Amino acid sequence: CDFDDTKTSVMGDYIPSKLGFDEGESAIFMAVVEKYSGYMVFFFENGKAAKVPLKAYETKTNRKKLANAYSSKSPLVRILYISEDCEILLRSSKGNALLFNTAMILPKSTRDSQGVQVITLRAKAVLESAEIVTDNLSELEKYRSKNIPAAGKPAKELGDSNQLKL
Repeated sequence: CDFDDTKTSVMGDYIPSKLGFDEGESAIFMAVVEKYSGYMVFFFENGKAAKVPLKAYETKTNRKKLANAYSSKSPLVRILYISEDCEILLRSSKGNALLFNTAMILPKSTRDSQGVQVITLRAKAVLESAEIVTDNLSELEKYRSKNIPAAGKPAKELGDSNQLKL
């Protein structure tokens, strides 16, 4: 769908109308890209992640309504657009953190993939956050795992995820 370039004083388009949303439907993530390159990475509450090539979402007219954009087997925690593999820090509700590179996740050919287990969660724990890490990598190396899935390590010293500059 194309949006017109306008001046900042113009109110713009109402996205639900412009995109033809159904009743109760809403946008949860938007990636602005010029080419269908890179990946969408989906992180789910159950500790799974799916890496889907952006090409999987390409349509001939760019006007096709997107259905089954990701798996609905577990609630979605985070969606990230990455142009190339990068470092991700995961945090669980029980205080564990796991640092890994997205190259460890094989790309899936289907959009509605359930993903692969990345972090092993303790009973009643859920994945709370997934953030791209660009700074403080040396400080976070102790949370790195050579293999996935992994349980991660206790991360009380990280405090609130909003306090850590990623």
